[in-house]
Amino acid sequence: MTKTTNYEISKKLAEIGFNQQTDFYWYCYDDGKGVRHIADADGKGNFKSYDLETLFDALPETIRNNEELNLKKNEIGYFFWDSDEIFCFLGAHKQKNESLADTAGRLIILLESKNLISFKNA
Repeated sequence: MTKTTNYEISKKLAEIGFNQQTDFYWYCYDDGKGVRHIADADGKGNFKSYDLETLFDALPETIRNNEELNLKKNEIGYFFWDSDEIFCFLGAHKQKNESLADTAGRLIILLESKNLISFKNA
């Protein structure tokens, strides 16, 4: 089974305007009390659910000038030197029992919250 973003991250991605092509969806039922994850192409799910490759492809290679996108076993983010020549990391560390798709989704949400990327009107 393909690992994709969980319901909450999928919902937050939709709220920030992230809208990439996918065949995975979260469907709500029982008046929103239950959800199910399904792979189908009808496009009628409540929220799209994304795999790691789709999320990684949507991230920019750099955000400003001197950082690079990096994927490691337990983190996804940008490493760079700040104005005080301090080595910094802007990204997301993989949490316990979290897929890398969820980690990448949280990174996209973080970058959007800091106005470093935008998917609205895209």
